[in-house]
Amino acid sequence: MEVLRYFIFIYCFLGVFIAGGLFFKRRSPANITLAIFIFLFTLEQLDFLYTTSDIVLIYPEYYLLIYPVCLLFGPSLWMHFRYVQHPELKFKYTHLLHALPFLVFVVFLLAPIIKLEGAQRLEYTRINFNSHMMPLNYIRTTHVTFYGLLMLFVIIKNKVFRNNQQGVYLTVVAVIYFLTAVLQSYLTRFADSYRQFVLYFFLASTIVLIAGFVLYTYPEILIQLQKKYFSSSLKTTDRNRIVEKINNVTKDPFVFLNSSLSLNQFCDKIQEKTHHVSQVFSENFSTSFSNYLNLQRVEHAKALLRDRQQDHLKILAVAFESGFNNNVTFNKAFVKCTGITPGKYRKQSKKG
Repeated sequence: MEVLRYFIFIYCFLGVFIAGGLFFKRRSPANITLAIFIFLFTLEQLDFLYTTSDIVLIYPEYYLLIYPVCLLFGPSLWMHFRYVQHPELKFKYTHLLHALPFLVFVVFLLAPIIKLEGAQRLEYTRINFNSHMMPLNYIRTTHVTFYGLLMLFVIIKNKVFRNNQQGVYLTVVAVIYFLTAVLQSYLTRFADSYRQFVLYFFLASTIVLIAGFVLYTYPEILIQLQKKYFSSSLKTTDRNRIVEKINNVTKDPFVFLNSSLSLNQFCDKIQEKTHHVSQVFSENFSTSFSNYLNLQRVEHAKALLRDRQQDHLKILAVAFESGFNNNVTFNKAFVKCTGITPGKYRKQSKKG
């Protein structure tokens, strides 16, 4: 068991690097929320090593300070789940309501203990472990398990695993999270001491790191898994109908110029289910809805940039006219589709 503790210590360093890499590599909501989850889990690991070693006796003032962070595991991973499933989703302050159980737990249940001095905290938890600390442990594990069940419920209800590559990824993430939550619940109930949680932290960290490495390095595995285990249930007639509807809508480019257009709104317009439309975009158009949306907007922007009568429009104005909310998003999408910036494209079109 002592060897596993060294592995967990190494995993902590890897967790910091991975979280930092995700956060600074591309600051998308999906990356940021996943980075937050990994960082929080790394803190939990460090707290486990600290709590189950003699260091806690030397520096007892830090005891229980990291204890409640697991109540943020579920919310951070749930938001990552939502942002991957719906890339167009915008942050709302109501999303912070997911952190409400964490605040209630800290303010009303943990604060009275935290107010004690470090040595007194250690003594208090030792004396009142069964009467006070075990109920708190059950609250933590119940909260973690709840979010695991929530993600599995959404996956099964909406058949997310059949949608596209992202659907399989979300399924893998949800299953891993739920299984580790079950293991945590089991150990909370039956473990003789907190030191026995070393198996939980080792397995959870190993699974997350391996899965993350495999999914990042070999993304084609997702496609193979999808074809082998999650074969499409969409009938040919339904598929052809949706393709025809998408093509018909595309004939009216102004549909895509609505800057607030989301996948749900698009599906409402063509009166089809969201997961079916996502599946058709992935399998028939070899792209996602958001990429397809950007492509149509870029085509409209190209037409404006070529039109000499629109030379008075600045690049930012062209971006707004094409359905983009800001110049940064417009430039990224334009370069991705054409390989050059909008300004350079305008200059080249004038030479031709």
